[in-house]
Amino acid sequence: MAYQSLGLGSSANDGTGDDLRTGGDKINDNFVEIYTKLGTGTALTSGISADATTVTLTSPEISGSIIFEGATADANETTLAVTDPTADRTITLPDATGTVLLDSKIEFANGGSIDDDSQNEYIIFSKVASAVNELTIANSATGGNASTGALTAPSLSASGGDTNIDLTLIPKGTGHVAIRSVGGTNNQGAIRLNCEQNTHGQTLMAQPHSAGDSGFFMLPLDGGSARATPNVLLSGAKTVATVQALSGAGAISLNTLHTALTTTGAQAQTLANGVNGQIKTITMVADGGDGTLTPATFANGSTITFNDVGDSVMLIYNTTGGWALISNTGCTIA
Repeated sequence: MAYQSLGLGSSANDGTGDDLRTGGDKINDNFVEIYTKLGTGTALTSGISADATTVTLTSPEISGSIIFEGATADANETTLAVTDPTADRTITLPDATGTVLLDSKIEFANGGSIDDDSQNEYIIFSKVASAVNELTIANSATGGNASTGALTAPSLSASGGDTNIDLTLIPKGTGHVAIRSVGGTNNQGAIRLNCEQNTHGQTLMAQPHSAGDSGFFMLPLDGGSARATPNVLLSGAKTVATVQALSGAGAISLNTLHTALTTTGAQAQTLANGVNGQIKTITMVADGGDGTLTPATFANGSTITFNDVGDSVMLIYNTTGGWALISNTGCTIA
Protein backbone atom coordinates (compact mmCIF):
# COMPACT_ATOMS: atom_id res chain seq x y z
CA MET A 1 0.00 0.00 0.00
CA ALA A 2 1.22 3.50 -0.75
CA TYR A 3 1.45 6.06 2.03
CA GLN A 4 -1.88 7.86 2.59
CA SER A 5 -1.63 11.55 3.42
CA LEU A 6 -4.36 13.27 5.51
CA GLY A 7 -6.37 15.95 3.71
CA LEU A 8 -5.95 19.07 5.90
CA GLY A 9 -7.85 21.58 3.72
CA SER A 10 -6.65 25.02 2.67
CA SER A 11 -7.23 26.70 6.04
CA ALA A 12 -8.60 25.83 9.46
CA ASN A 13 -12.23 24.64 9.42
CA ASP A 14 -12.77 25.54 5.76
CA GLY A 15 -14.62 22.24 5.17
CA THR A 16 -12.27 21.04 2.38
CA GLY A 17 -10.14 18.55 4.41
CA ASP A 18 -10.85 14.89 5.30
CA ASP A 19 -13.62 14.27 7.78
CA LEU A 20 -12.69 12.58 11.07
CA ARG A 21 -13.63 9.10 9.90
CA THR A 22 -11.72 9.31 6.64
CA GLY A 23 -8.69 10.78 8.38
CA GLY A 24 -8.75 8.14 11.12
CA ASP A 25 -9.02 5.38 8.52
CA LYS A 26 -5.90 6.66 6.72
CA ILE A 27 -4.00 6.80 10.02
CA ASN A 28 -5.03 3.25 10.86
CA ASP A 29 -4.06 1.96 7.40
CA ASN A 30 -0.63 3.60 7.61
CA PHE A 31 0.06 2.09 11.06
CA VAL A 32 -1.19 -1.35 9.98
CA GLU A 33 1.31 -1.33 7.12
CA ILE A 34 4.15 -0.27 9.47
CA TYR A 35 3.27 -2.93 12.07
CA THR A 36 2.99 -5.56 9.32
CA LYS A 37 6.37 -4.67 7.81
CA LEU A 38 8.14 -4.40 11.16
CA GLY A 39 6.25 -6.96 13.22
CA THR A 40 3.22 -9.26 13.33
CA GLY A 41 0.61 -6.71 12.30
CA THR A 42 -0.37 -6.02 15.88
CA ALA A 43 3.05 -5.78 17.57
CA LEU A 44 6.54 -4.61 16.55
CA THR A 45 9.02 -7.51 16.52
CA SER A 46 11.72 -6.26 14.10
CA GLY A 47 14.32 -5.53 16.78
CA ILE A 48 14.63 -1.91 15.64
CA SER A 49 15.43 0.69 18.27
CA ALA A 50 16.88 4.17 17.95
CA ASP A 51 18.08 7.19 19.82
CA ALA A 52 19.35 10.54 18.63
CA THR A 53 22.53 9.11 17.04
CA THR A 54 22.14 5.30 16.66
CA VAL A 55 19.68 2.97 15.00
CA THR A 56 19.93 -0.57 16.40
CA LEU A 57 18.82 -3.73 14.54
CA THR A 58 18.51 -6.89 16.61
CA SER A 59 18.94 -10.11 14.56
CA PRO A 60 17.79 -8.54 11.29
CA GLU A 61 17.25 -10.50 8.06
CA ILE A 62 18.12 -8.40 5.03
CA SER A 63 17.18 -9.48 1.52
CA GLY A 64 19.41 -8.37 -1.35
CA SER A 65 22.22 -5.98 -0.43
CA ILE A 66 23.22 -2.99 1.71
CA ILE A 67 24.32 0.18 -0.07
CA PHE A 68 26.63 2.69 1.65
CA GLU A 69 26.63 6.24 0.32
CA GLY A 70 29.87 7.34 1.98
CA ALA A 71 30.80 10.78 3.25
CA THR A 72 29.85 12.48 -0.03
CA ALA A 73 26.35 12.16 -1.50
CA ASP A 74 27.12 11.45 -5.16
CA ALA A 75 26.72 8.76 -7.83
CA ASN A 76 29.34 6.48 -6.23
CA GLU A 77 28.31 3.98 -3.57
CA THR A 78 29.66 0.81 -1.97
CA THR A 79 27.35 -2.21 -2.09
CA LEU A 80 27.65 -5.04 0.42
CA ALA A 81 26.11 -8.16 -1.13
CA VAL A 82 26.20 -11.93 -0.59
CA THR A 83 26.38 -14.85 -2.99
CA ASP A 84 23.14 -16.84 -2.93
CA PRO A 85 23.84 -19.34 -0.11
CA THR A 86 23.24 -23.08 -0.43
CA ALA A 87 23.19 -23.54 3.36
CA ASP A 88 23.11 -21.38 6.49
CA ARG A 89 26.39 -19.45 6.79
CA THR A 90 27.89 -17.45 9.64
CA ILE A 91 30.56 -14.76 9.28
CA THR A 92 31.98 -13.55 12.59
CA LEU A 93 33.85 -10.26 12.78
CA PRO A 94 36.83 -10.31 15.20
CA ASP A 95 37.09 -8.24 18.35
CA ALA A 96 39.64 -5.92 16.75
CA THR A 97 40.00 -2.66 14.84
CA GLY A 98 41.15 -2.81 11.25
CA THR A 99 40.25 -2.91 7.57
CA VAL A 100 38.22 -5.62 5.85
CA LEU A 101 40.43 -7.61 3.41
CA LEU A 102 39.46 -8.62 -0.12
CA ASP A 103 40.15 -11.90 -1.90
CA SER A 104 41.81 -10.16 -4.87
CA LYS A 105 43.98 -7.73 -2.89
CA ILE A 106 44.98 -7.87 0.78
CA GLU A 107 46.54 -4.75 2.26
CA PHE A 108 48.30 -4.83 5.65
CA ALA A 109 49.51 -1.84 7.59
CA ASN A 110 53.21 -1.84 8.47
CA GLY A 111 53.56 -4.42 11.23
CA GLY A 112 50.23 -6.02 10.38
CA SER A 113 49.90 -9.74 10.97
CA ILE A 114 47.99 -12.96 10.33
CA ASP A 115 47.02 -14.37 13.74
CA ASP A 116 45.78 -17.65 15.17
CA ASP A 117 42.46 -17.96 17.03
CA SER A 118 44.21 -16.84 20.24
CA GLN A 119 45.46 -13.63 18.57
CA ASN A 120 49.07 -14.87 18.41
CA GLU A 121 50.91 -13.98 15.21
CA TYR A 122 51.54 -16.51 12.45
CA ILE A 123 53.15 -13.97 10.09
CA ILE A 124 54.11 -10.31 10.59
CA PHE A 125 54.35 -8.04 7.55
CA SER A 126 57.03 -5.33 7.42
CA LYS A 127 56.68 -2.49 4.94
CA VAL A 128 59.52 -0.99 2.90
CA ALA A 129 58.84 2.43 1.40
CA SER A 130 58.56 2.48 -2.43
CA ALA A 131 59.03 -1.30 -2.65
CA VAL A 132 59.36 -2.80 -6.15
CA ASN A 133 60.23 -6.41 -5.26
CA GLU A 134 58.18 -9.04 -3.45
CA LEU A 135 57.60 -12.75 -2.82
CA THR A 136 55.50 -14.99 -5.04
CA ILE A 137 54.00 -18.14 -3.50
CA ALA A 138 52.71 -20.84 -5.83
CA ASN A 139 51.03 -24.17 -5.10
CA SER A 140 51.27 -27.16 -7.41
CA ALA A 141 49.34 -30.00 -8.96
CA THR A 142 50.60 -33.58 -8.96
CA GLY A 143 54.33 -34.29 -9.23
CA GLY A 144 55.96 -32.47 -6.34
CA ASN A 145 59.40 -32.31 -8.01
CA ALA A 146 61.73 -29.34 -8.44
CA SER A 147 64.55 -31.08 -10.35
CA THR A 148 62.88 -32.60 -13.42
CA GLY A 149 62.75 -29.60 -15.73
CA ALA A 150 59.17 -28.42 -15.28
CA LEU A 151 58.46 -27.30 -11.69
CA THR A 152 55.76 -29.47 -10.10
CA ALA A 153 56.47 -28.62 -6.44
CA PRO A 154 55.08 -25.67 -4.42
CA SER A 155 57.43 -22.70 -4.65
CA LEU A 156 58.45 -19.50 -2.88
CA SER A 157 60.25 -17.16 -5.25
CA ALA A 158 61.49 -13.58 -5.48
CA SER A 159 59.74 -11.40 -8.05
CA GLY A 160 59.42 -7.73 -8.87
CA GLY A 161 60.84 -4.90 -10.92
CA ASP A 162 64.56 -5.68 -10.58
CA THR A 163 66.26 -8.10 -12.97
CA ASN A 164 68.31 -10.03 -10.35
CA ILE A 165 66.82 -10.43 -6.87
CA ASP A 166 68.25 -12.41 -3.95
CA LEU A 167 65.94 -14.41 -1.67
CA THR A 168 66.82 -13.97 2.01
CA LEU A 169 66.21 -16.10 5.11
CA ILE A 170 67.25 -14.39 8.35
CA PRO A 171 67.31 -16.27 11.68
CA LYS A 172 67.11 -14.38 14.98
CA GLY A 173 70.14 -14.00 17.24
CA THR A 174 72.37 -17.07 17.00
CA GLY A 175 69.62 -19.18 15.46
CA HIS A 176 70.07 -21.20 12.27
CA VAL A 177 68.22 -21.77 9.04
CA ALA A 178 67.48 -25.48 9.53
CA ILE A 179 66.36 -28.04 6.94
CA ARG A 180 64.49 -30.62 9.01
CA SER A 181 63.88 -34.26 8.17
CA VAL A 182 60.45 -35.87 8.25
CA GLY A 183 62.09 -39.10 9.41
CA GLY A 184 62.94 -42.38 7.74
CA THR A 185 66.11 -44.24 6.81
CA ASN A 186 68.55 -42.22 4.66
CA ASN A 187 66.17 -39.26 4.77
CA GLN A 188 68.35 -36.67 6.48
CA GLY A 189 67.80 -32.97 5.96
CA ALA A 190 69.11 -32.04 2.51
CA ILE A 191 69.48 -29.15 0.08
CA ARG A 192 69.51 -29.82 -3.65
CA LEU A 193 71.34 -27.42 -5.99
CA ASN A 194 70.00 -27.71 -9.54
CA CYS A 195 71.82 -27.31 -12.83
CA GLU A 196 70.86 -24.31 -15.01
CA GLN A 197 68.16 -26.36 -16.80
CA ASN A 198 66.75 -27.83 -13.56
CA THR A 199 67.03 -31.37 -14.95
CA HIS A 200 69.83 -32.49 -12.60
CA GLY A 201 70.69 -31.59 -9.03
CA GLN A 202 73.52 -32.14 -6.56
CA THR A 203 72.42 -32.75 -2.97
CA LEU A 204 74.08 -31.53 0.21
CA MET A 205 72.87 -33.65 3.14
CA ALA A 206 73.58 -34.23 6.82
CA GLN A 207 75.06 -37.33 8.46
CA PRO A 208 72.48 -39.90 9.62
CA HIS A 209 71.28 -39.96 13.24
CA SER A 210 73.51 -42.95 13.99
CA ALA A 211 76.63 -40.79 13.43
CA GLY A 212 75.68 -38.53 16.33
CA ASP A 213 77.40 -35.63 14.59
CA SER A 214 76.58 -31.97 15.26
CA GLY A 215 79.76 -30.51 13.78
CA PHE A 216 80.34 -27.13 12.20
CA PHE A 217 81.96 -26.60 8.78
CA MET A 218 83.29 -23.45 7.13
CA LEU A 219 83.71 -22.87 3.41
CA PRO A 220 87.20 -22.13 2.01
CA LEU A 221 88.38 -18.53 2.06
CA ASP A 222 88.87 -18.20 -1.71
CA GLY A 223 85.52 -18.84 -3.36
CA GLY A 224 86.44 -18.27 -6.98
CA SER A 225 85.94 -15.11 -8.99
CA ALA A 226 82.45 -15.61 -10.45
CA ARG A 227 79.69 -18.11 -11.23
CA ALA A 228 81.59 -19.17 -14.33
CA THR A 229 84.86 -19.80 -12.46
CA PRO A 230 84.07 -21.05 -8.94
CA ASN A 231 86.45 -23.09 -6.85
CA VAL A 232 85.35 -26.69 -6.31
CA LEU A 233 85.20 -28.22 -2.83
CA LEU A 234 87.12 -31.42 -2.17
CA SER A 235 85.43 -34.67 -1.21
CA GLY A 236 86.27 -36.58 1.95
CA ALA A 237 86.04 -39.87 0.03
CA LYS A 238 88.10 -38.85 -2.99
CA THR A 239 89.97 -35.78 -4.16
CA VAL A 240 89.28 -34.82 -7.76
CA ALA A 241 90.97 -31.62 -8.88
CA THR A 242 89.44 -29.08 -11.19
CA VAL A 243 91.68 -28.87 -14.24
CA GLN A 244 92.86 -26.03 -16.44
CA ALA A 245 93.84 -27.26 -19.90
CA LEU A 246 96.48 -24.75 -21.01
CA SER A 247 97.87 -24.96 -24.54
CA GLY A 248 100.90 -22.86 -25.40
CA ALA A 249 102.01 -19.72 -23.65
CA GLY A 250 99.80 -18.08 -21.05
CA ALA A 251 98.83 -17.72 -17.41
CA ILE A 252 98.51 -20.68 -15.08
CA SER A 253 95.06 -20.43 -13.46
CA LEU A 254 94.70 -19.71 -9.74
CA ASN A 255 91.08 -20.89 -9.82
CA THR A 256 91.85 -24.56 -10.50
CA LEU A 257 93.86 -26.98 -8.39
CA HIS A 258 95.61 -28.56 -11.40
CA THR A 259 96.89 -27.37 -14.78
CA ALA A 260 97.48 -29.78 -17.67
CA LEU A 261 100.10 -28.11 -19.89
CA THR A 262 100.40 -28.67 -23.64
CA THR A 263 103.26 -26.95 -25.49
CA THR A 264 103.43 -26.32 -29.22
CA GLY A 265 106.98 -24.94 -29.17
CA ALA A 266 109.35 -23.39 -26.68
CA GLN A 267 106.86 -21.26 -24.77
CA ALA A 268 106.63 -19.22 -21.58
CA GLN A 269 103.99 -19.51 -18.84
CA THR A 270 103.33 -17.27 -15.83
CA LEU A 271 101.92 -17.88 -12.35
CA ALA A 272 100.59 -14.98 -10.28
CA ASN A 273 100.78 -14.88 -6.48
CA GLY A 274 98.12 -17.00 -4.77
CA VAL A 275 96.54 -16.87 -1.31
CA ASN A 276 98.21 -18.12 1.84
CA GLY A 277 98.14 -21.92 1.98
CA GLN A 278 97.00 -22.39 -1.64
CA ILE A 279 98.22 -25.56 -3.36
CA LYS A 280 98.84 -25.79 -7.10
CA THR A 281 99.87 -28.77 -9.25
CA ILE A 282 101.12 -28.60 -12.87
CA THR A 283 101.88 -31.45 -15.31
CA MET A 284 103.09 -31.44 -18.91
CA VAL A 285 100.67 -33.66 -20.88
CA ALA A 286 101.87 -32.96 -24.46
CA ASP A 287 105.43 -31.98 -25.40
CA GLY A 288 105.84 -29.65 -28.38
CA GLY A 289 108.81 -27.89 -26.82
CA ASP A 290 109.99 -26.79 -23.40
CA GLY A 291 107.52 -24.85 -21.26
CA THR A 292 109.20 -22.34 -18.96
CA LEU A 293 107.09 -21.17 -16.02
CA THR A 294 107.99 -17.96 -14.18
CA PRO A 295 106.12 -17.54 -10.89
CA ALA A 296 105.59 -13.96 -9.72
CA THR A 297 107.30 -14.88 -6.43
CA PHE A 298 109.27 -18.16 -6.23
CA ALA A 299 111.02 -19.25 -3.03
CA ASN A 300 113.18 -21.88 -4.78
CA GLY A 301 114.55 -19.91 -7.70
CA SER A 302 113.21 -18.00 -10.69
CA THR A 303 111.84 -20.48 -13.23
CA ILE A 304 110.44 -24.02 -13.58
CA THR A 305 111.00 -25.71 -16.97
CA PHE A 306 108.80 -28.61 -18.13
CA ASN A 307 110.91 -30.67 -20.55
CA ASP A 308 108.99 -33.89 -21.19
CA VAL A 309 105.53 -35.41 -20.84
CA GLY A 310 104.95 -36.29 -17.21
CA ASP A 311 107.13 -33.54 -15.76
CA SER A 312 105.18 -32.28 -12.73
CA VAL A 313 105.42 -29.96 -9.74
CA MET A 314 103.36 -29.42 -6.61
CA LEU A 315 103.60 -25.91 -5.14
CA ILE A 316 102.27 -24.20 -2.02
CA TYR A 317 101.91 -20.45 -1.62
CA ASN A 318 103.10 -18.63 1.49
CA THR A 319 102.69 -14.89 1.94
CA THR A 320 106.21 -14.59 3.35
CA GLY A 321 108.07 -16.40 0.57
CA GLY A 322 105.76 -16.87 -2.39
CA TRP A 323 105.37 -20.18 -4.21
CA ALA A 324 107.44 -23.02 -2.73
CA LEU A 325 108.12 -26.50 -4.10
CA ILE A 326 106.54 -29.43 -2.27
CA SER A 327 107.57 -31.97 -4.91
CA ASN A 328 109.20 -32.05 -8.34
CA THR A 329 109.20 -34.80 -10.97
CA GLY A 330 111.51 -34.15 -13.94
CA CYS A 331 111.30 -30.36 -14.04
CA THR A 332 114.35 -28.09 -14.16
CA ILE A 333 114.47 -25.49 -11.41
CA ALA A 334 116.63 -22.43 -12.10
